[in-house]
Amino acid sequence: MIRVELRTVLDHSVLQEITRLIDDATEIEGHRPVGEHKYSHLAVGATGWVGVLAYEDDRLVGYAHTRWNPAGTTPRMAVEAVVHPEYYGSDVARLLLWETRSVLARAGGGVLFLWVHRVEDPEDTLARRLGFRVQRELAFMSRAMPQRPRDPRVPAGVDLRPFRPGADDDEFLRVNNTAFEGHPENGGWTRSDFAQRQERDWFDPNGVIMAWRDGRCVGFHWTKWHSHESDEVPAHEPVGEVYVLGVHPDEQGSGLGRALLLAGLQHLFDRQCRQAILYVDRATTGAVALYVSEGFTIEYREVCYEDLVVPVVSHVDSGLLRPT
Repeated sequence: MIRVELRTVLDHSVLQEITRLIDDATEIEGHRPVGEHKYSHLAVGATGWVGVLAYEDDRLVGYAHTRWNPAGTTPRMAVEAVVHPEYYGSDVARLLLWETRSVLARAGGGVLFLWVHRVEDPEDTLARRLGFRVQRELAFMSRAMPQRPRDPRVPAGVDLRPFRPGADDDEFLRVNNTAFEGHPENGGWTRSDFAQRQERDWFDPNGVIMAWRDGRCVGFHWTKWHSHESDEVPAHEPVGEVYVLGVHPDEQGSGLGRALLLAGLQHLFDRQCRQAILYVDRATTGAVALYVSEGFTIEYREVCYEDLVVPVVSHVDSGLLRPT
């Protein structure tokens, strides 16, 4: 019998259970079942959320991580779920999704966004069978780097140099929030958001290449290095990631994006990476075309589904369910 619990606070023991579940799924599947944004949220304590946990007896076999965003006219809840691979084909995933829908309905309703990873056919998933619509698709792309990428052609008047923690934070945030205005993961970052990323064990300031014109940042390429021991990328050698590539709108069309891309790939190659990977929104056709022109190919898709959840009246106090 599967038992479902709601939590608005993760104590240490529950967080360990969730981490163990994610690690077990990662080891079996070869990739982490929740995205970087949600995983970072978990790592710092996961406030402003409702967690849905599925147990069989005393064993955690499923977990749905939510992030509540009440801004705008229609509240939104973003969800990612992990089910232990031994329970694929069971009702665990259905129960997790049903309960997250119920949480949102009892809290006043809104739009539920559900991320599903490593999708081959977006129309052939449990989410679609449960009535969710495809809202957004990310492409996972990769390219081999047997040789050092060619030197970038940096636009006149622009200098490239590594990020300096503390000194460059405000300029980074200014460009990031301008370049990714309205973006669900990268937009609207605060100093606290950025500081949390810098505290991760994989962060390397030398891997954040910033472009400067007349003393102001105009773009950056934030790279990420995965060792062969990494639990995120199954590989037999270090793998480099184009983590975030941002260009200020004033520099669009100048060739700065390509220059930053190549500079970052050179940095990763010099760190012994012979494969590069990235995630890109398939709707950003210009970015996809840039990556294709530099040798990246699409391997699979990450899909965001959406569902409009109507409010319901419940005897449960909705104030306990709606994070503040």
